Order: sequence, then C-alpha cells, then structure tokens
Amino acid sequence: MGWLLGNSGAEETAKAPLPPEIENPECIGINKEPAHATLMPYANQKEALKANRRASSFARDLNGAWKFNYVALPEDRPVDFYKMDFNVSSWKEIQVPSNWQVLGYGTPYYRNAGYTIQKDFPRVMSAPPKNYTAYKERNPVGSYRRDFEVPKDWDGRRIFLTFDGVDSAFFLWINGQKVGYSVNSRNAAEFDVTKYVQPGKNMVAVEVYRYSSGTWLEDQDMWRLSGIFRNVTLWSTPQTHVRDFFVKTNLDEAYKNATVDVVAKVKNYGATAGSKEKLVVRLYDKDGKEVESAATFAEVQPLSGAEETTATLQLKVNNPVKWTAETPNLYTVVLTLEGDKGAQEILSSRVGFRKIELRDRMFLVNGTPIKLKGANRHEHWPEVGHAITEAQMIRDLEVLKQGNCNHVRTCHYSDDPRWYELCDEWGIWLVAEANVESHGYDRRFDKEPTMKAAIVDRNVANVENFKNHPSVVIWSLGNECGGIGENFVAALNTIKAIDTTRPTHYERFGMGPKNPADLDSQMYPSVDSLARIAKDSKNTKPYYMCEYAHAMFNSMGSIGDYMDMVDKYPALMGGAIWEWQDQGLWNRRDPKHPILAYGGGFGEVPNDKYFIHKGVVRADRSPKPHYVEMKRVYQWIGIEAADLAAGTLKIKNKYQFIDLSSFSASWTLTENGKEIKKADLQLPALAPGKEAEVRIPCQVSSPKPGATYHLRVSVTQAQDTLWAKKGFEAAAAQFELPVTVAKAPVAKAAAVTLNQTDKEVVATGKGFSVVLDKDSGTLSRLEKDGVNLLATNGGPQLHFWRAPHRNDDMWLEKDWNAAGIKDLKYKVESIKAEQPDANTVRIAVQTKATGKGDFGVAYDAVYTVRGDGSVTVENKVNFTAQKEIALARIGVRMLLDKNLNQFDYFGRGPMENYSDRKRGSDVGMYSSSVTEQMTPYEKPMECGNHEDVRWAALTGKGMPGLFARAADAPMQTSALPYTDEQMNPVEYKIDLPAQTVTAFCFSAKTLGVGSNGCGPRPLEPYMVTSKSTTFTYELQLLGKGEKAGKN
Repeated sequence: MGWLLGNSGAEETAKAPLPPEIENPECIGINKEPAHATLMPYANQKEALKANRRASSFARDLNGAWKFNYVALPEDRPVDFYKMDFNVSSWKEIQVPSNWQVLGYGTPYYRNAGYTIQKDFPRVMSAPPKNYTAYKERNPVGSYRRDFEVPKDWDGRRIFLTFDGVDSAFFLWINGQKVGYSVNSRNAAEFDVTKYVQPGKNMVAVEVYRYSSGTWLEDQDMWRLSGIFRNVTLWSTPQTHVRDFFVKTNLDEAYKNATVDVVAKVKNYGATAGSKEKLVVRLYDKDGKEVESAATFAEVQPLSGAEETTATLQLKVNNPVKWTAETPNLYTVVLTLEGDKGAQEILSSRVGFRKIELRDRMFLVNGTPIKLKGANRHEHWPEVGHAITEAQMIRDLEVLKQGNCNHVRTCHYSDDPRWYELCDEWGIWLVAEANVESHGYDRRFDKEPTMKAAIVDRNVANVENFKNHPSVVIWSLGNECGGIGENFVAALNTIKAIDTTRPTHYERFGMGPKNPADLDSQMYPSVDSLARIAKDSKNTKPYYMCEYAHAMFNSMGSIGDYMDMVDKYPALMGGAIWEWQDQGLWNRRDPKHPILAYGGGFGEVPNDKYFIHKGVVRADRSPKPHYVEMKRVYQWIGIEAADLAAGTLKIKNKYQFIDLSSFSASWTLTENGKEIKKADLQLPALAPGKEAEVRIPCQVSSPKPGATYHLRVSVTQAQDTLWAKKGFEAAAAQFELPVTVAKAPVAKAAAVTLNQTDKEVVATGKGFSVVLDKDSGTLSRLEKDGVNLLATNGGPQLHFWRAPHRNDDMWLEKDWNAAGIKDLKYKVESIKAEQPDANTVRIAVQTKATGKGDFGVAYDAVYTVRGDGSVTVENKVNFTAQKEIALARIGVRMLLDKNLNQFDYFGRGPMENYSDRKRGSDVGMYSSSVTEQMTPYEKPMECGNHEDVRWAALTGKGMPGLFARAADAPMQTSALPYTDEQMNPVEYKIDLPAQTVTAFCFSAKTLGVGSNGCGPRPLEPYMVTSKSTTFTYELQLLGKGEKAGKN
C-alpha cells in the first residue's frame, strides 16, 4: 500500500487516501498468525502451574500510556506517524486499554439493529444523510504510538505481539516497518514481530479505524466504541514452539474414569532445521500434585525451517473429580517440549473433566440433564465502556452466582480471554458466541461470496481461542446475521471439523429438521409456545431460549412462568435473559448535567434510544427489582407447600450435581409482618433431583382478630464460597398460612356532623373534617388538626393510566391515547349526602367520565365518614365502550401534601413489584421515604408499585398522616414524589422538576410489566382490561406522631 503524508497536528502534510483494505471484506488480515488456543510459555513448572499468562517471565505488558492522535476523517490522519523520526511530543497521552469516545474523542453511538453509517456494502465512506453524526465523523482514525523494551535474554527467541481487542480494524508498524493488518475486533490479533524488533528500545505504532469491512459484521446491540480496548502483550517462545494445543476430556460409560486427549501443533519458526525433541504431557491436581499414571509423551522429529507437525497424546485418569458449573473442579495440564538440554518450552492449561451429550432431546453433562438459567452479558461498564477490568469481570460473576445464575451467553462476540478462565474457576455454563452480527442488513450476507471468509474466520477464531475451557459447553455461530445460507453452513461445518465435543447453536437456522445445528433455539417465545414445542414430536433436539424475558426498564414479567415450563419439560434446556446489565454510559461532558446515557445521550444520529437500558442489574451492577425476581425464580432449592395447615412443605433439590449438605435452613412466623416465632430447620441432605417433605411447627393456636400470618423459609450457605460468605441466602419461600381469624373489632366511633353548601359537603368530627367538592365529585380536603393533607385537586380520582414503561409504548400507548384515558373529562351526575346515625355520614356520588371515541366510565363512589376519622370508600366502575382495551390499572390516585414523605406499608417489598414480577418480593412491613420509592430508571416512568398490600401510610415530620387499608382483597399501591404526567415527558431523571406533591395510588388491579420490548405482552392473568370492577378501601386520618401499622 502506498502511503502519502497526512496531518500530524504538528506539521502540514497532504491529504491521505483511504487504505483499500478498509473496504475490502475479503481482506480479513495481513501477516497475522493463525488462530489458536489462548496460551503462554512459562519459564518453569511453578509458573506453569499458576497458569497466569500475563505474569509469565516471557510476557511483557504493553498496556498503559500511549501517545495518541485523533481525527474525524481518514484523509486528515498523520500518515507518517509510524516513522521513527516523526515527532509526537505534542500529542496527548491515552491509556490503553480504553475506548477513545469514553475519553472524549468523537461520539459514542448506540444502535440496536442498524448501522451508524450509510448502508452501502462494502463501502464504509459513502455519504450518509447530513443529519447523521457520521456525516462529519465519516470514519475517525486513532493513531497510537509508544516505546517498549525487548529483554536482552530474549535474543534468539521468537517474539510475538498480541492485541486482544481493537475496534474495528488496525494497521501495525514496529520501528517504522509495516507489520500487518487486522479486522475482527473481538478476537486476538497476533503477529510474529521477530524480524522487526531489536534488543532494547523499540517503537510500536498502531493506526485504528472506527469503520471497516468488519463493521458490517459487528452490528451488535451495544454502544459502538473504538480503540485498543483490551490487553496488548509482547511475548516470546523458543524457535520451535507449541503454537497450539487442544485438550479434550472424555468419560467412560459410567462417567467415572477419564481420558485426556491432547492434540498439539509444534512449529519450527526458524530458518534452519531443528533437533529431535519430545513433547511430555503431565496432569496436576488443584494442589499442584502430579496425578499418578497421568503422564505421557510423544516424539517430535526434527522439523525443517517453517515446518509444522501435529502430536497426539492420551492420558488415562482414574476417577478424577468432575467439572460442572456447580463443582468447578480444575486440574492443570502441563506440556513440556524437551530437547537435549532439558525443557525447551513449558505451557499449561486448566482442564475440567466433563462430557457433553445430547440424548432424548436433553442436554446432558456427565450423564445428567442440565438446565441453563442465565443471562446474555455484554462486556460493558458505565465508566469505561468496553475496556472492562478483571475486577469488573469478577464482580459480574459474584452477582451472577449470588442471583442463582449458572449460565451466560457471550453476546454477541468473543469475550476477553480472562473471562473464560474466570468462568472455569467460578463455574458457569458458557454459550460462546462468535463475533458475527449484521442485524441492520438482515440476511444480506447469507450467500454473499465476499463475506464467506470473514464469517468462517470469526467462527474459527472463536472456537480455536477458547476450545480448552471446560466452561464453554456450546458454540454459537453468531446472532441475527442471516439464515441457512452457504456462508453459515460453511462456518458450521468448519467448526465441527475442529471440535466434535460440543454442540452448536444458531437461532437463525430455525427449528426442526431444516436446522443443521445441534440445538433448536428461539428468541422471545411466548410461555404458551414452550409447552407446544416441548410436546411436538417433530422436534428432535434440545430447545434453548437464546434470548427471553426482555428486561428493558420496568419489565421482565413472567420469568417465573417461563421457568415453570423449563422445570416441567425435559426438552427445554432453559435460556438467557436479555440482558444482564443496563448498558448505560456516563456522559459527563457537561459537568452540570451528568447522565447515564441511552441512545441519543451524546447527540448521536441515528440511535435506538431506550433499548440500551435493559438489564437485570443496573450498569454499576447494583440490583434492579428484576434481579430479586430472577434470584428467587432461578433458585436451585425448591420450597413448596404440601399441607400448610399441617405445617408440611416439600423441599426439592434442583441442583444437578450437589446435595444439600452444604446449606443451612431456618424459618420464621410473622403476624401482620412482625416476627413472632423462629427456629432452625433441619434440611434433608437430598441428592440432586430428589425431594422430601419437612414439617414445621408453625401452627397459630390463638390467632389475633384481623391478623394475617406468614411462614418464611430461608436456606443459606453453611460455609464460605468463592461467590458468597457463610450465611448468604441462596433460596427462600414465603407462604400465607390458612389461619381462620375473626374480624377485628370496630371501635365505637365518636359523633360526626354533616353540613352542606352549594359547593361542598362537609363531614366534621373531633379534630378532623372531610370535604367533598360538588363540582369535581371528589374530596377537596382531608383535614386533621387543621392541616389539609390533600394537594390542590388532590382528592381520590379514578386512575387507569401510567407513564409508559417503554414496553407499554410498543403496543398499549396507542390504545391509551386513542381512548383518552390520561385526560378523562368528569361530569358529576348526582350527589346524595345523608347521616344515618350520629356517628356516620354517607356521601354517594355518581360521575360519568368520558375520553375519546366511545370510551367512557360510569363511576359510583360512596364515602362513609365515621366519627373516628375514618373514611370508607366503595367504588363501582362500569366501562361503557363497546370494545375492551387494556388499562394500566383500575384504581384511584390521590395527590397529597409533599411533606407527607414517609411511606410505610404492609405488602410485597421492599423493591417495586408487579403482578407478573412479584415472586421474589415477600409480604412484610416496609418503610422508606417517598423519594426512595422511585426506582432509579434513567428515563423516568411509572414505578414503585407494590402488590398484595393490606395497608399503607404516609406521614411527615410534625404533620398529621394518612392511613389507607384494603377493605376486602389486598390492593396495589405506590407513593411517589411525581405524578405520571410529570414523569412521562422527562428524558433523564436529573431533569425531573422539584417535588410539588406526593402521588399516592391505591388500585384494585395493576397491569403486569411483560417483556414486550422484544417479547410478549403480559400474560392473560396479569392483564387489566376495561371490565366492570368494584373495590373498597378505607382511609384513616392519623394524628401528629401517630404511628402506622394498624391492622
């Protein structure tokens, strides 16, 4: 390639043409080493047993400060920057690894299913519409330089330079000489730099392009970020080097004894013939002790210059401890290439003994059917983008394991090599996915001949790099990139030729006989469809949900219903939630307005806006309400009611390989949310898959009138684990006991008086008054000790709407807008006030509410005011439209004084919960500020709902308070510092206005959250439709300092 001068920032140079490789899809690399297992030579056996690649004596870390230059257009790049005499002293420094956009260079881009440049394959420089960010930032280029030292004792050795991740393509120079080119941002790019380096000081230069031919295959649902974002390592080997090896384990038919097959590729990198050598393979246990009778060797005949040979060896091992996600027992294989002078090269790899089989539509490991309960995980952290650290990987594993996840899909690319090593250690079943997605072009590359080599190469790299990891149990060909075209069939055949020990998956191959992969898989199936799939005799393969339970903002409904099906049907392997974490990215470019950005948060055009915030956990890995639900639903110890009246429960060990001897258990009995009894529970040491009944002495001999009793069982870790301390709760369940209780006695009420004017109906008692406005037909004042608890126009009013969840707007918001449920117009038909006795005032109100079209409501409300300051409200809601529509809720909303900012309730908590996402939320007494009830979604929306609420109270410092009770069945409630109308138009929570009211909702029915962003809407049991409804609640005015918690 001819190079012209460019703009270095220090001197004027000519414009530079685009290198042709950038737009050539058939150029997938120049001078790169073939893909191979992640490996490293070690100086001695001690190093090899530690298997810490980056701490090897033969490795040098090139991370750290590099000189950096950024340009938005390729023609402005400093083309001569790689030359030894080019002056970069004025350049700024950048830390490697990093994404340059995160550090303020250029614009981060979020797309879900589309490209950020003009769709004009294979060209990446075509002009997009002028409003596109890429119109001005057509193809940014980052130029990197740094000096490095080559140790003198590496003289005579082969020297390699490896980049674990560079987005999206780059050219490499050493000491002014061009070394090569790489495209494929998520697999290691390795170069033999022996002839380019010298002992002592050297200079490396890297030119990184944001867009390249690889861009068309890297259209993943994530922030599009650039730069050298993974480790850079210089390392050396002897001239004759074990450049690759594959360690495969197999178990006998009894899954007891094992063999280890090692296939090693040995290459003489020198120009002259080598000598005869011997490849010795030994096996060591976790304590570093050599396993007896587990050593073997193969002769390696002298190799001529550049010749490569393959050595095949086998070890036999008697009854090794097995590797599973529950029992991640690891051994270490050490390979030693020995010559006349002893060990010439030592390499090692962790190994886990396990055998994968597909039988009777089941996915088996070591003969046991496996259920995968996990999530899709992007490599992303809000402060660093894609340049994540080992500590952040470990935090992910810790939170995953604590949430009962045993599975991760590496969506939608190969991860950092360290991730696979950690998954081996921690115990995770991995679906290892290749770096292939072209969602924005759909099936464009199914048969595109110029893309075949790239699609195959990326799959080969994925398999070759990570084939020695026991955690990898399934290969995935990619995501949303074509179908059964010849390119993907070729990729499938190629990786099957490399590895026959693992099954393959590719959702776009479809289902059934036409699917050439080993597993059937789908995205976002409905719950009902799972039973049909499992029972359909035409289906012959295990079934995997590669994505399900879309977790965008307030969503992820019915995950419990999905797992009920997975537990029920053997053919259903399980699946991976979409997705693990919110992919928020901090934008602090305006220090006065920091936001955890979603699409458009950096002004980028086009973008896919909200779709980036859809995690089970937040971007910082703190739990969302979704996580609490996932943990309970995924738990591996089933606790179900057998006969609650007799105190018997059924305990099932859902673990697949461990018994329950490593757990402790206890139980508590509560009365109205207050603990009245607790004790330890002897947990049966059940073998995997077994169940038994236990009896708990939880009978209530003298139940309190009006009380509710709950039994809660907790199972905790009996000792420390890698991912949790002793005492960590691994499983739990709560049951309402069938205790017959008398109704709570009604206290004798004091006198109340009734007065009316043309405008108001007023009921007055000792220290309180209740005022109903005749024009609005609802309460205008709730006074206690002279203080009105209601805000202006704050009386109970029907409320059917919610600020959409960003799932609602996929299907419901249109109906809501068409019916006008947000802005109903009320007309009072009649008001009748009477005083049946000296202690009671009854006010009956008939109202009609009209929306748009034929949507209307006939609403009857009867307020019964008693002399004790209580107000019972009986509600009848009849919808008059001919067509039923789905509603957000059927209930009432009150706007209260903002100083009522303390919220106490007896219901499900402490985090928000909804009808289809409440299994992980226990009934109890909870207390928080109203502000803390706002689930901190970056885009404000309705939140903070609590199901199965018996009572709720709002109080404030130095103020009277309001107590609300469900008179019949439990209700749903929320108390927030903002109304739905205030939240809906606000894009980021930092822009919410100052609080003016406390918005208190009390609902008979609340719509579930579903997962309709990419999945199904709420299931029928969790729907709320415009059907006639009756409900009753009671309000009680509290004096200053009077505590909530009444029964």
